[in-house]
Amino acid sequence: MIAEAVALALAGSKADGKAVAKDGQSVRSMKNYLQVVKTFKAKGFGDVTPHVDVLTFNRWLALGRRPVEGCKSTKIANLRLFHVSQTRAVTLEEMQAMTAQAEAAVKRQEEASAAKIVNINEHAPQ
Repeated sequence: MIAEAVALALAGSKADGKAVAKDGQSVRSMKNYLQVVKTFKAKGFGDVTPHVDVLTFNRWLALGRRPVEGCKSTKIANLRLFHVSQTRAVTLEEMQAMTAQAEAAVKRQEEASAAKIVNINEHAPQ
């Protein structure tokens, strides 16, 4: 299976200056996919399907899960990835706290940018 995917990736056609493999994926994307499968299987994770079982921290948060405290990510290319077995469900209290924290950060940012705006016409001599 891996050899077939590599062959497809290497035999990809050129489109807009980027090599394209099967299903419109770039060769780099296909290589990353294969590297994810290879690396996570070597680490002992059973079933590995990138974009389903293996995601970044923020992608897990968006799905209502978060990596377990103390578990380490696996670096592949420029990504830090976690397997589903390294995650846990986010509780309602945690979700509310994260939402409140995000809203407070937005408010602080808005206040900081509003404080920096100086109307030059207000202080101009008449």
